[in-house]
Formats: sequence, structure tokens, C-alpha cells
Amino acid sequence: MRRFVLLFVALALVMAGLSYWYVARQVDTDGDVDDELEIAGEMGTRAVTLYFGNSQGDGLISETRTIQARRYRDEEVEAVVAELLRGPERDGVRSFPEGTLLRRAFYDEDNHMLYLDFNGALVAEEMGGSTMELMTMGSLLRTIAVDFPEVAHVQFLVEGLEVETLGGNVDLTRPLRPGDWL
Repeated sequence: MRRFVLLFVALALVMAGLSYWYVARQVDTDGDVDDELEIAGEMGTRAVTLYFGNSQGDGLISETRTIQARRYRDEEVEAVVAELLRGPERDGVRSFPEGTLLRRAFYDEDNHMLYLDFNGALVAEEMGGSTMELMTMGSLLRTIAVDFPEVAHVQFLVEGLEVETLGGNVDLTRPLRPGDWL
């Protein structure tokens, strides 16, 4: 019996050592994980619907794109918003001021609240009136409503701080409901 226990412990130690060696061998000298491990961790793709302003400036048009699916909702929101910020590939007009970037998205699952923290380019220049501000808000909130229906509220931040408005017409001191923008 004692031999069996010693053999089992020795086998467990050998397996642990081989596992450590395999994982350590997959890490490059600069600390990055080898591409083979990254590919194994991918979760496939996902079709998303993005909304951009139409050329008349009086409505939104949709465009479908495919993104890499992400493990966490925050990361997936960041990927979708990054596509939105790139602008339309076909018809439509850019809905955000040039240079606008999403710094971070954070989803509070308990309250179904999505926090979106943009860089200062979102408010650095004049929005161009209520039409542009509404197009920007509609573009983002409709995209969130369609692609992330679990999100009940969106709070806008700029450089980590709450903002009153983007262009003087939409009150951003309180979270907005994406479903209201469908």
C-alpha cells in the first residue's frame, strides 16, 4: 500500500513538472504568450449591427460587421464601439468627432449599467448643433440597445469624469436608457 502511495505522489509530481514545463515553454522571452495559446483561447466571431447617421442628417442607417467575440462583456462593448468610431464602410456619415476614442467600458452586471469613458475629443470641438449631437447619441445608444439588450442604462464619462452634455442639448448628468433610442 505504501508503495502505491509513493508511486502516486511521484507520478503526480512528474505530471505537475511536465505541465509547468509545457506552459513555461509557451511563453516568449519577452513575457508574451505564444500565438498558439492565444488562438486556442479565441471564442469565434459575432455579427454586430452598427448605426451611423444617414447622408441627409435626419436619421440612422445600419451596417453589419463581424467582430472577434470576447470573453467579457466590457471587452466586447469596447470592440463594438471601436468599430462604430471607425465610421461607416458603405453609406452613411461618421457620427463622432474626429479623434474620439473609447478609453474604457465597464459593465455593472448587478445594475445592468454600462459606463463608457471617452477621451476628450468627444467634447473638444463644437458638436455642430442639436442634429449632430442627437446623431452621435442615437448612433451609440441604438448600437448598444441592439447588440447588448441586457444593458438597461448607459452613463457617459469623458476622461473619467461625468459630463453634463456633449453639445448642450442632451442631459448626460443621469444615465440614459438605450432602449429609448430604438
